[in-house]
Amino acid sequence: PTSMHVHAHAHVMLPRLREAAGALVTGHCVFTAAGIGAACTSRLDSPATAPSDPRCSKERALAAAMYSGRGLDEQACSPQVTFTDPVARCSGRREVSEAFRALTFCRPEHVEAPRANFIDDLTSTVDLHQRYFSCALLPSGLVVRSTLLVRRRAADGLVCELEERWNGALLFGWVAFRWARRVNGMLSSLLTPLLLR
Repeated sequence: PTSMHVHAHAHVMLPRLREAAGALVTGHCVFTAAGIGAACTSRLDSPATAPSDPRCSKERALAAAMYSGRGLDEQACSPQVTFTDPVARCSGRREVSEAFRALTFCRPEHVEAPRANFIDDLTSTVDLHQRYFSCALLPSGLVVRSTLLVRRRAADGLVCELEERWNGALLFGWVAFRWARRVNGMLSSLLTPLLLR
């Protein structure tokens, strides 16, 4: 009777667990798509034409390398550095490095040189004008403007936070969107080593 009871209980619970898992996956996809859609439909004001601020030369060099396929300068970043964009949130040097290794697959190139802006002693932004996926079938590629927020730690000056805002749009801060981005970041760090060997 005990084993029959367990079997009957499992028979009832398994469909409910599958339904819950399906709801989680669906919700994750919906919140990911909504975050991306909001960023893509925002309009970025015409970028300023002033030259890059020399006080932010390190941030500009960091962004230029990251967004041209040369990867993350890990020595410039704290071990706990984070990177967030509308798709994913990566935490720690390894995850962030894998995210920018994956970016090489998108064939990134600068349409215009990155331009850095001084905010305060620990914060700056870098204006990016990028082209991705340029190929024979799509010669103009996908052209994107974004703003990279760069924050440094006061103790040692290492970069502790990177946040890319597509078209300058602030990221949605609601818990569901933060959760979806974090899951995507973890998946990216797990899959990139398998796909790009």
